[in-house]
Amino acid sequence: MSTPHPDGVAVIDTMHLGRAHVVAAYLLPGPEPILVDPGPASTLPGLEAGLATHGLALSDIRHIVLTHIHLDHAGATGQILAHSPAARVYVHERGAPHLLDPSRLLGSAGRLYGDQMERLWGQVLPVPPAAITALAGGETLRLGGRELRAYDAPGHARHHLLWHDLQSGGVFVGDNAGTRLPGVAFTRPATPPPEIDVAAWMGTLDLLESLRPTWLLLTHFGPFADVDFHLADYRERLLRWSEVVRSGLNSGADEATQVAALEALAAREAAALGAPQRAALSQQTGSLVLSWRGLARYWQKQGPGVASG
Repeated sequence: MSTPHPDGVAVIDTMHLGRAHVVAAYLLPGPEPILVDPGPASTLPGLEAGLATHGLALSDIRHIVLTHIHLDHAGATGQILAHSPAARVYVHERGAPHLLDPSRLLGSAGRLYGDQMERLWGQVLPVPPAAITALAGGETLRLGGRELRAYDAPGHARHHLLWHDLQSGGVFVGDNAGTRLPGVAFTRPATPPPEIDVAAWMGTLDLLESLRPTWLLLTHFGPFADVDFHLADYRERLLRWSEVVRSGLNSGADEATQVAALEALAAREAAALGAPQRAALSQQTGSLVLSWRGLARYWQKQGPGVASG
């Protein structure tokens, strides 16, 4: 059974590590095919297989639209440019330098994922400078008869954009609306370091609500039309996780104890789901240790006394 999706938007399951419903890439077919968040380099075979079902190859891609430059969203970009040198890449101006030279991005990710980097993300190639269009938010792109409007959207990362597709009414949200399994009424945050900003994230969720989208298009995983439920559920859970981490820091407990408290909260929240669904959510979200560290870093950056406020 196929997942419902907006007209003119195709969902490609890139089958990260052979698992369904972990990383979605979005194809906007037309005279100038567009990929939104093509995924990591490790899933290029899955991306190619998905494109082939639409009669396309990597060399046919003309535009790559990125919500942000984290490896699970954008890591395949340089590899695609090697197959399609004429393609253009649209990215936040804060993220563009890391496409040109991914060494700092890879170093930061390496500290989180260690010797799993190659297995998880594959070989990341730099993007040629001439291929990149850097954006601040507020721009409207007209690509092959399609209009995509960009919005600056910090929260998960400072270099995050939302993309409003005016044809379908959907918004490509990247990681700013969390993770969710198809057909499951439950959202979950993913808050790895280093740029989590909960206050800015609340502003981005306000922005999303103001756009009144007909669909939320998540990388992890898929399109959802119950926009009001999704945003309310996600906002509540993100604030709850943030408060648990803030309270834990104020308690003076060691990291292991604080992480265990977040894991216990996540387990209680997901208790009504089946075991396969809980396992699939964990695959989408990644280690809760990383989510704790991202939120802890946010509170620690607020300065002395802020975490207790």
